[in-house]
Amino acid sequence: MLRPILSILILLLIIYFASVLVVMAYEGIDFASANIEILPVFFGELGIIASPHAAVQISIIVGMIASVTVVVIITAKITSVFVEFVRRGGVMAKKVNLSGHTIICGWNFQGERVIKELFSADVRQQRGVVVLDDSEKRPFKDERVEFIKGDPSQDADLKRAGVMKADSVIVLTDLTQGANEADAKALMVVLAVESLNPKVHTCAQIVNSANRMHLEHAHADEIICLDQVGGSLAVASALNHGVSRIVSELLNFNLGSEFYRYDRRISDGLVGKDFTEAAQMLAKEHIILLAVETEYSEELRKQLSKDVVYGLPEEDRIMVVNPQSDYAIRQGDALFVIAESEPHKL
Repeated sequence: MLRPILSILILLLIIYFASVLVVMAYEGIDFASANIEILPVFFGELGIIASPHAAVQISIIVGMIASVTVVVIITAKITSVFVEFVRRGGVMAKKVNLSGHTIICGWNFQGERVIKELFSADVRQQRGVVVLDDSEKRPFKDERVEFIKGDPSQDADLKRAGVMKADSVIVLTDLTQGANEADAKALMVVLAVESLNPKVHTCAQIVNSANRMHLEHAHADEIICLDQVGGSLAVASALNHGVSRIVSELLNFNLGSEFYRYDRRISDGLVGKDFTEAAQMLAKEHIILLAVETEYSEELRKQLSKDVVYGLPEEDRIMVVNPQSDYAIRQGDALFVIAESEPHKL
């Protein structure tokens, strides 16, 4: 919206200065005197234009119209900013200037935990964090967190949060609404995010796993189904006592071992090794190899016919957990591991 207004202002200023130049040429006066000829007209003192030259008379009128229009446009812009300022309760609609950051869209009771984990000392690359929510005040008090008051499903507010340069977007579901209403809102946010920046990694919470397919159609990269995760964990813990404690530790970056995705260069010693052999080699370093992400091919699909293969939103990438088929580690693979701290070299 700003560019068209700026273009109009530049055009009007060009017209005004062209009018000043015409007055200077015909009247034989300097730049300041030419402006004095036009400015009384600007202030409503049109009166009688003394110059006998029609070009001068026309230029004065055109200059007056151009100058008045410039002031009207600037005044309207200032007024709109002030109205928006009042509408937001005295909070200016600021815009973040970050790159490679994480945007948290929406807020619920898990938001505080998410932020603390993002700022954990054990996270390899701590990124900027922006919270985009329509709440009246900051939901989390931390000077490292940028707060943008706005609607996460609206393009303008997402742009103010820096979605075009963000690395990841986490969509927290609105637990104050019904399951389908909350999931519909999450879907709208994902659609808005993906339409603006398809390359950003989106991770969305939903309440009802039956709505998962809708977010898949919206190209969400990862979908957390709260009902499914909670129910499955409860069953797993009932059948295998202690599972919940293990999962809790692995998901907490401040306690014990955690999950990590290693996507750096793989050492020559691991490349070409069978998954089982690679797992044994890493076990000597107290690292547990869980899964591998690699490039997709029909030949590989046939090779992994015994396994559950997950297609990823990234083009031509798949993931397989603990492959039962023979699979040799490749350069360019991403390895999913459990380790005490994030591995810097494998």
